[in-house]
Amino acid sequence: MTPNAHLAQKQSLVFTPQLQQAIKLLLFNNLELSNYVEKIAEENPFVEVELPEMRVPAPRVMASSQRDPSFDPISLLADRSTQGFAAQLFAQVDDILTEQSERAIGYAIASHVDPSGWLSIPTPLLADNLGVDDACVCTVLRKLQSAEPAGLFARNLAECLVLQIVADDPDRSALLIIMQNLVLVERGAIPELRRKTGCSAEEVKRLLRRLREFNPKPGLALSDDVMMSARAPDILAARGQDGEWYVELNGATLPILKVDEVEGRRVRKLVKHDSDQAYVRDTLGNARWLKRAIAQRNETSIKVAAEIVRFQKAFLEHGMQHMRPLKLKTVADAVGLHESTISRVTSSLMMQTPQGSFPLKTFFSTAIDLDGTDEGVSARMVREKIRNLIGAENPSGPLSDEFIAQSLQCEGLSIARRTIAKYRKLDKIPSSSQRRRAYRLRPAV
Repeated sequence: MTPNAHLAQKQSLVFTPQLQQAIKLLLFNNLELSNYVEKIAEENPFVEVELPEMRVPAPRVMASSQRDPSFDPISLLADRSTQGFAAQLFAQVDDILTEQSERAIGYAIASHVDPSGWLSIPTPLLADNLGVDDACVCTVLRKLQSAEPAGLFARNLAECLVLQIVADDPDRSALLIIMQNLVLVERGAIPELRRKTGCSAEEVKRLLRRLREFNPKPGLALSDDVMMSARAPDILAARGQDGEWYVELNGATLPILKVDEVEGRRVRKLVKHDSDQAYVRDTLGNARWLKRAIAQRNETSIKVAAEIVRFQKAFLEHGMQHMRPLKLKTVADAVGLHESTISRVTSSLMMQTPQGSFPLKTFFSTAIDLDGTDEGVSARMVREKIRNLIGAENPSGPLSDEFIAQSLQCEGLSIARRTIAKYRKLDKIPSSSQRRRAYRLRPAV
C-alpha cells in the first residue's frame, strides 16, 4: 500500500455563504429579520437600516432656552432591568437567605425554577450536582417557599396549593386533606371526600370552590408584563373595495435596508492600498447582495401568501369549516418554486386574516375522503367539526369517540375512532369519561 493521487471529475451541490444566507432569510419572520439586518448594519458601514417604528407618543421638545442644563432625558425612562422573572426570583433569594452558603444553594435552586414557579429538578439530583446533602437543599428550599407570590418554589401541584393556605385559615385542615387527595378531586368523588374531611356535601363543594381560587402557576405573576403575548403578523390579507382579496407585507414590522452608494464611491477614491480596495469592494458588494436577497425574500413571501389566499378563499370568507386540504407541492407548482422553499417560507411567517392571525403552516393539511367529492376535506375542518360536536354535547351524556365517528360517517366522512381520539388529543380535549367527571364537578366549582 502506497499513497497515490487520482484526478477525477464529479458534480456536487455547494452551499456558498451567500446561498446559506439566502436560506436563512427565508426562515426569518419580520421581527427576526429586523434583528438580523441590524446586526449586519453594525458590521457593514455601507448598510443603513430603517427599523419599524414603535409608534410611541413623541415627547414634547422644549426650546433650547427653556431646557434645564441638569435635565437628563434618560432618567425619564423606566428601569426595567429588575422586572424580569429571573431577576425578581434571584432578588427574593437575596432577601430571604442571609448566609452565603445558603445563598449559593438558593441560587442553584432558583436557576431550576421554570416560568410557572415550580422547581423543575428533584432535590436529590440538585444536591448531588452541588455536592451537598439533600437535607441542606430541602432546608434552603423550605425557606425560599416563603417567597411571594405564595406557591413559588413548589415541587408539585399539591405543594404549590398548600403553600397558598395561610396559617390561620379556618379551613386549613380540611383543605390540606383535599389537597392530599387531588386524585379524588379529579374523579369528582365527592362522597369519598366527605368521608375523609368529615364535612357535608355542601361544605365539600364550598371547599372545592376555594381550591379553584388558588393559583397553580404563581410564577406567571413575575413575568415581564412588557412582553407581547402574541407578536404582530408578518403578512396582511384583506378584501379590497372591489371585492377582490389582496395580500401585503406588514410594513409596521418590516425593516427597510438601504445601501449607501455615495459613501461607497467616496471611500473608494480615498483608499490606495489593494487590500483596502478589496475590502471596500467586498463590503459594498455584500451590502448590495443582501438588499437584493431581502427583496427576493419579500417577493417570495408575497407570492406564497397570495397563492394560499387564492386557494383558501372559502376559509377567509366563512371560517374554519371551509378550510380546503392543501399540500406544499400544490403551492410550489403554482408559484414555480421547490417544496423545500415553500416549507421554509411558511415555517415562521404569520398572516392576519378576517378570521384571525394564523401561522402559514395552518393553511396546509392532509385530505380526508368525502363521499361525492374528488378533493376531499381538510383535516383541520374535521377537527373543527369534532370541536363543535363536543361543544354542543349534553353534559349528562358526553359523546364518545365512537359516536362522533358515526356522526361524521353520516356526513360522508370515513374517519376511524382512533383518528377521532388523535384529533381530540391534539386539541387538548379530554375523553368522554373525563368530561363526564368535569361536568359533575361543575356545580361545585
